[in-house]
Amino acid sequence: MAGHILAASGSDDAPPPVAEINVTPLVDVMLVLLIIFMVTAPIMLNQLPVTLPKPSMVQSDKPPEKLAVSFDLQNNYFIQQNDEPKQAVAYADLQARLRALAESRPDEVVIVCADKDSIYDRVVDLMAIVGDSGFHKVTLCP
Repeated sequence: MAGHILAASGSDDAPPPVAEINVTPLVDVMLVLLIIFMVTAPIMLNQLPVTLPKPSMVQSDKPPEKLAVSFDLQNNYFIQQNDEPKQAVAYADLQARLRALAESRPDEVVIVCADKDSIYDRVVDLMAIVGDSGFHKVTLCP
């Protein structure tokens, strides 16, 4: 009886089983997803509310004030306000001079300048002195 079942299932007329993946359903699903995303993407982009600031028509004739603190390779420190010439300041007096300037204009941006061959620790030390003097906006020279 076991031979009869084998003979019926293994007939010579039946094609052999196919061991390949049928990609047609996969392509169909991908095309449907592509169409869905193409339709929904423009709809999603139009729903983003954006409020842009209006430009100010107020123009100031007064140029912005500039305060620069710098040092050179010979350990000389300088303070420069606006377009005035640099004023040499001793290291011991630097923080006191900066505190006096910070009392009159604490929100001013202070530019710290140094020579390209300067030691990094001295630049960080100068930035700390400026910060401890009362200035909260400190930047480096371009």
